[in-house]
Amino acid sequence: MRIKKFTAGSMREALMQIKSELGEEAIILKTRKLPKKVFPLGSHDEVEVTAAIDESAPSPPAMPPITLGSTGVYGRPRPLSPVSSIIDPDQPGTPEIKRWEPPRASGRDEDARQKSSPRRSDDRHDQQELMELKENVRELRELVKGIMKEESGTVSDNGFTGGWAILHQRLLDAEVKPDIAGELVKKVSSSDIMLSDSQAEKKFTSSLGAILPVAGPLKLKKDEPLVVAFIGPTGSGKTTTLAKLAAHCRITRKKKVSIITADTYRIAAIEQIRMFADIIKVGIQVVFSPEEVPAALEACASDDIVLVDTAGRSQRNTEHMTDLHTFMEALGADEVHLVLSATTKDSDLLDCVERYRKAGVNRLLFTKLDETARVGNILNVVRQTGVAMSYFTNGQSVPDDIEVAQTSRFIRRLLEGSPL
Repeated sequence: MRIKKFTAGSMREALMQIKSELGEEAIILKTRKLPKKVFPLGSHDEVEVTAAIDESAPSPPAMPPITLGSTGVYGRPRPLSPVSSIIDPDQPGTPEIKRWEPPRASGRDEDARQKSSPRRSDDRHDQQELMELKENVRELRELVKGIMKEESGTVSDNGFTGGWAILHQRLLDAEVKPDIAGELVKKVSSSDIMLSDSQAEKKFTSSLGAILPVAGPLKLKKDEPLVVAFIGPTGSGKTTTLAKLAAHCRITRKKKVSIITADTYRIAAIEQIRMFADIIKVGIQVVFSPEEVPAALEACASDDIVLVDTAGRSQRNTEHMTDLHTFMEALGADEVHLVLSATTKDSDLLDCVERYRKAGVNRLLFTKLDETARVGNILNVVRQTGVAMSYFTNGQSVPDDIEVAQTSRFIRRLLEGSPL
């Protein structure tokens, strides 16, 4: 596997460099725009593209066409080649998934550890998450302390004084609804306990947790695959989010993954998801009606995780919502993530959640947090609906730009207005 970064003034120039040096079989792993220089000398690069080529592998055959099997399900078997033929985690420039980086190990030592203790890697992963959570909570406490010390004579319209008034105004500036902001500050403010007291800090953190429930990462099952469905309005980022989680589960966690797609409305949607499935070596099934769902699930019976992509639906189109409900009943998913854009206004977010509830929604997944500086609308809809948050995404890079929803990190973004 040969991996190399290319920089150029445009994406077209970068692709020409990749084709010239690595050939037409090269795979693009990641792209990003480079920041503009303050004092550029002559021409300056604008894009950086990371590409790879497996020089030892033979040229891949043409992609087989989709065929109709005896079960009536359009499917293609999972490729047998290992993930290492696509991405080598020890090579420089390989994309890493935020917050999920496992301990580095290779060769016989890794095989021996997996045989002797198959859950040791998961345990280390849990310990790493716990340490990061504690650090996030500590940073959040320091942030709140700083807010409380800004002014001592400030008085808000709700009667809050000093630091409490500053905190209340920060929430309003983030577009948190006044009644929700007032409720939160009232829960943690009192005349006899100051925020510097550890008891007040604990009270503040617990109050936030009650208002912002989180669902945690995907929870695998023992004897059967975990079926996870992604539904939501058009353009919310369902397919991109599914691709990020599929890559994480397959490459980082080394799980057996299959994708079922029912998104047969968009032009070339099936071919796009098939190409992605080829890259990360996962199985794919395509269904065109609810009647084909049982056969598709049966084809994925030996997998650990089955990720289901659905077509975007307007929550106000009665016919489309009826079709979605019928499909979800046939699917019987364990987790149903409603994918919503963080750039959507409060009223539309609430309308989406209420109308999609009939499809079995039990998770809220928010995308495009990098496209807005005010995320009070997320706090508002979670507080009003009571549905737990699962993941946040803040960019288009696959498999990067996704992380498990954490209350402390979200509140820090809420108060600071800075990226997660």
